[in-house]
Amino acid sequence: MSDHAPVTDASAWRGAEIANDAGWIGTLTAAEVEDLAAALRGVQARGLATTAISRADFPLPVLAPRLAAWLREAQSGRGFFVLRGLPAGRFTEAEREAIFWGIGTHLGTAVSQNSHGEMLGHVFDQGRTYGSANTRGYQTRARLDFHTDRCDLVGLLCQRRAKAGGLSSVVSTMAVHNEILRTRPDLLPVLYRGFHYSEREAADNPNGVTPRPIPVFSRWPDGPGGVLSCRFIRNPIETGAQRRGVPLTEQEREALELMSDLSAREDMRLDMMLEPGDMQFCNNYVTTHARTEFEDWPEPERRRLMVRLWLTVHPRRPLAPDFGEHDGIPARLAPEAAPLPA
Repeated sequence: MSDHAPVTDASAWRGAEIANDAGWIGTLTAAEVEDLAAALRGVQARGLATTAISRADFPLPVLAPRLAAWLREAQSGRGFFVLRGLPAGRFTEAEREAIFWGIGTHLGTAVSQNSHGEMLGHVFDQGRTYGSANTRGYQTRARLDFHTDRCDLVGLLCQRRAKAGGLSSVVSTMAVHNEILRTRPDLLPVLYRGFHYSEREAADNPNGVTPRPIPVFSRWPDGPGGVLSCRFIRNPIETGAQRRGVPLTEQEREALELMSDLSAREDMRLDMMLEPGDMQFCNNYVTTHARTEFEDWPEPERRRLMVRLWLTVHPRRPLAPDFGEHDGIPARLAPEAAPLPA
């Protein structure tokens, strides 16, 4: 018998159960769009750079109450939500980016997304190869497996769709945990013990590995009454084992494969195609997210473009001391002259 308890709250959902339930979609009303437009005009009149905009600079008297409700849904409900209804044709891409940042200030505080201190990420194919040195998956057009990010809430704004592919998927890691508990409880101790991660962002220490294992699942306070949280990024786990020269055991490989298989299972995951103007927000402690490979347009100005936010939100989720970094990626290097999309 397992000592681990199942998750019974709203965060333990299955994609097949909620695919036809619009409760996870928030559609902006005409009045809320005007609220956003008025806030945008205010920051434009002052000439504020997007990442310099604060919550006080971007008042949303009409929309703010609904944003607070959606944030509660992300923190203590299903763990994610999608905002739709921002008319892409009314606003330029730069204006949509400022609106996205402004909405983010009402949900939390932006944190660094890489070692160069980037606060607002641009996700597009930079012509790089996934798996090569100093390349992260979002800089390619490759499929991205289910993973968490190192922040409380990750936001994604769709600016342009790809020619084909680029489907976004979300899965409840709480439901994945419950399915492992039901079918393979013998593997849960492996996932609670965790793995050493390669420190991909420590550019000054390319052979770096976390000094101790980081759990995939952990409860805090410890015990059945604690809050369960998940951290799962498979690639740096496998790279960490290689760098340490300590191969993963058969049981560890089996546990990782089960996590991946259950996350990708059709009845577990929720698929969605984000359209220009759509915004997706996911709680990294109860969901993982993924993306299918995509084919892009030949014209640079049409190529797939997403804008990403990493947010710290309050109140903070109680996390075990050994959970690992979750306040973004520390800025260790000078700002990067990164290529920008067309």
